[in-house]
Amino acid sequence: MPKGSPSVLIIRLDAIGDALALTPLLSALNRRAVPVDVVLRPINAGIFSSRAARRIVTAEFALRSSARSNLAAIDRLGNELRSLAYTHVLVATEDPAGYRLAAAVGAPARVGFADFRGKPLKALWSRRLLTSTIYRSAGLDPRAPHECEVLFGLGASLLGKDRPTRELSALRPLVLEREPASDERIAIQITDKWERLGISHGDVVDLIARAGTFGELHLLSARREASYAMQIAAATGLPISYFEELEPWKAAIGAATAIVTPDSGAVHVAGMVGTPVVAIFPSQRAYALRVARWAPWAAPHRIVRADRGWPALAGEALVQLLAL
Repeated sequence: MPKGSPSVLIIRLDAIGDALALTPLLSALNRRAVPVDVVLRPINAGIFSSRAARRIVTAEFALRSSARSNLAAIDRLGNELRSLAYTHVLVATEDPAGYRLAAAVGAPARVGFADFRGKPLKALWSRRLLTSTIYRSAGLDPRAPHECEVLFGLGASLLGKDRPTRELSALRPLVLEREPASDERIAIQITDKWERLGISHGDVVDLIARAGTFGELHLLSARREASYAMQIAAATGLPISYFEELEPWKAAIGAATAIVTPDSGAVHVAGMVGTPVVAIFPSQRAYALRVARWAPWAAPHRIVRADRGWPALAGEALVQLLAL
């Protein structure tokens, strides 16, 4: 174990929702005044506020690439970070690049996940790059931990008996840069993730029509998903707010009276900032374990399974949340 005051680097090379699952861990480290930096991808580098970490480092290298040029890029970033003399590197990702970066940084304590039964070869490989590992199932864990709880475990040696908080007063400021003005509208996330989860265009339009009977709507979409969003706009006749950056999108979610969204980054923004959320999960294998792992963390919420007739159930769930 390193001696002296700790300083921590966390590596999370995944999507927006994955990154947000670090929020309780960041809160606990901040509470103990442990300096912490986080390595994120360009797509999610703006997901936290400036209060969440000392600095956010953007990983410009490719994931799952063993090309010589890409390995060199990982080593260059590792050498840059080595000069900051971290005592701990927490590898909060399954991507091999995260393990390689941890080894390049070379902190005295490098902690990551391994599953010697599920993925023995990868576990052996990763153990050579780390100083210690903790168990994480290669598949969905039948013990059904939440992702926030799993990631929190990486900091066990630093945090003792601390548990991941669900206090919004501790979590919300780590996501929102400033407090947005309240918006009485109901937000609906318009994303091609609906389509990718196997949810039909018609069902999304039906959802919007039902939600509109309970209040004014605010339809949100990333600019890069405008092609899908314009189809929804044409079918509903409703305007859509397009976002090119994460900060105003997060603020729109944080200001909303409630949000309806598929299992996506919007679920986890709402979950950390406290916006009541109706989260639609696809009807698929191991549904209960997926919900347990990725349900909104700290916000009031209802989970709806996208079986036949789900828009009506989502409408009922929204009414319940609005009544809270």
